[in-house]
Amino acid sequence: MSDTSTETPTDRRPERLEARSTKDPAVRLFIFAAMLLGFGIWLFIDGHVLKKYPYQPFSESINAWSKWALNYLGPFLLVPAGLVVLIRAVAFLRRKLVADKEGIGYAGKEKIPWEQITELDASLLKSKGVLHVHWGKDRKLTLDSWKLEGFRDLVAFVEEHVPPDRIKQ
Repeated sequence: MSDTSTETPTDRRPERLEARSTKDPAVRLFIFAAMLLGFGIWLFIDGHVLKKYPYQPFSESINAWSKWALNYLGPFLLVPAGLVVLIRAVAFLRRKLVADKEGIGYAGKEKIPWEQITELDASLLKSKGVLHVHWGKDRKLTLDSWKLEGFRDLVAFVEEHVPPDRIKQ
């Protein structure tokens, strides 16, 4: 390295780019999980611990039976659903997209080699911030600015590695 280099830091292109998940979609999933878990626990306490809603036959009163069914059976549906949403939210926060000289893909998943990309659909890029990467036979990877940090750098990196004839505006 010398002090007389004419190369500026913006001229250097990274060889590897990592795009982590944004927080907004995960926060929505965490809120939904909290709602499902909270409501399920509340129904469990009312129906099983405090026994506020004893069994009523369906034939006598549909309203009384519905209250019993919601408070007795509801927790067994809502709590597992809340746990699934919670696990998905944590998994969403942990994922990251990796693009390097070999290809692009999420860490721990299949990497798409640049040569296999058949089309880069940028028709929704300006309006929605979405870039569709078509590859293989009818396979698609969607890159969304709402879900990925450093989206502009990622799009520039992808455009550098995909031939211009495969980019659809």
